[in-house]
Amino acid sequence: MTSSSLTPGAAPLPPWSGPARVTAATLTGLALAVVIAYLVATGNAVLALGLLIAVPAAHIAVRYPLSALCMWLLLAPFVVETFGGGFRMAFYVIHRALPLAAVINVMLAAAFGARPRLPQLTWAEAAMAGYLVITQLSILYSASSMMESVLHLYDRIFVPMCLYLMVRYIQPDERHLRRLIPIVIFVLLSQTVIGALQWIAPGVLPGGWDYRLELRTTGSLRQASVYGTTMLFAALLLLHAGMKQRHRLAGRFELWLVPLAFVMLFMTYSRSSWLAGLIVVLGLFAIYPRYVTKLSIGAFAVIVVLLLSGAIDTQVELAQRRFLSESSEQSALSRLPVLAASVRMLQRRPITGWGYDSFDEYDRQFQSAVGGLVVPQSDHASHNVYLTILAEQGFPGFILFMGPFFYWLARSRTAWRTMPVSGMMSRNLLVCLWLMLLSHVVINNYANMRSEWGLGLWWVTLGMIASLVVRYHPVAIAEAARAERDPERPDTSTRPVGSVPP
Repeated sequence: MTSSSLTPGAAPLPPWSGPARVTAATLTGLALAVVIAYLVATGNAVLALGLLIAVPAAHIAVRYPLSALCMWLLLAPFVVETFGGGFRMAFYVIHRALPLAAVINVMLAAAFGARPRLPQLTWAEAAMAGYLVITQLSILYSASSMMESVLHLYDRIFVPMCLYLMVRYIQPDERHLRRLIPIVIFVLLSQTVIGALQWIAPGVLPGGWDYRLELRTTGSLRQASVYGTTMLFAALLLLHAGMKQRHRLAGRFELWLVPLAFVMLFMTYSRSSWLAGLIVVLGLFAIYPRYVTKLSIGAFAVIVVLLLSGAIDTQVELAQRRFLSESSEQSALSRLPVLAASVRMLQRRPITGWGYDSFDEYDRQFQSAVGGLVVPQSDHASHNVYLTILAEQGFPGFILFMGPFFYWLARSRTAWRTMPVSGMMSRNLLVCLWLMLLSHVVINNYANMRSEWGLGLWWVTLGMIASLVVRYHPVAIAEAARAERDPERPDTSTRPVGSVPP
């Protein structure tokens, strides 16, 4: 949390006195000792060890709340697609427990004066809360498997929203962003290695990571679309960070990794990922024209050499098959009845929808031949996130789910005028973050992303955008300047500096 989040003259709750802290620590220690002794006595030594580790982890999360986000980014790609054993236990800790615990820690720390006051929430967060409420009601009234749907809601919506809140509460600055770059590099390199092994040595990978061998590159993420968004996430952040220190070795290394990310994006053999990548490159040309031009020329030269040498004949054949083959055309046409069914389901129930997580249960009833082009032979899964939301939850669900996206898009226009033109926290970073979300929108129009990792990246990116917009909102800048000029002057405002008026 930056200093801009604290209202001058409006102190948080008074900190605990020395005796109160000693008493609280003693009682907590005794209670923890009793619980650990019970767990060990009942044969749950692993849980006891986890509880012991949780104590210093909670302390670190309070002192350095960004560490929780770093841990999620570092470890979640390997556990979100679980296949039992230790991976499943790690999924419970890393995804289901850590983000929520981190948000609670930050809120408690702010309440007891250990951290500055939290920024005021806006209509965007209100829409998120509204979406959770109506989705839970939808599950209660229409779910055929209530517990399974509740778990899906928790894993795919609630936890990613916790990641968003974590970023909003921390309000990361340049120092925080630079600490994330090594994590992004690790994600890129690890997923590249796993993706390469899927083609050259799939036998060495754990079961579950060998999905769609010799067809797509998915890394440990199982879905090519999610793998593609991950590569674009890494490429955009590394390009922006590298351009800010391109005259140093670290910056050049970050820039060298950007072409690798685009190579692995191509290796997904996902047409929606290719389209998203093309749009991202065009967007980057607007802010980094010289670099993108040099990169394009270099890539063209390398591709020509590889084509002439025949080294990538297999890859070219696969790409042609994805674009020009009869099977590719049939694959695209087979989705039309499902898309038409989504529209018909929305027309039948435009307000309530058919129930969260229930599309596959009802869509077959609404499928029919489409324009003489294709007759549905089998029940295909939905390949469009937004039509699925509309069919399952109607217009209210869609508006609430996408509300934060459009809210911060509108607010970005206001903050743009006061943002720095250059630097790490600048307009270019805001463009890169919006390009990231735009790539999600493109891919989600051709795939129904149900990955906890992919949805988490969406909300983390939106949280970073919200923090930038809040930081450089004209009102926030004026209040921060006033506080800097006269730090001892009491402020009668109840709104933390750096908060955007709702």
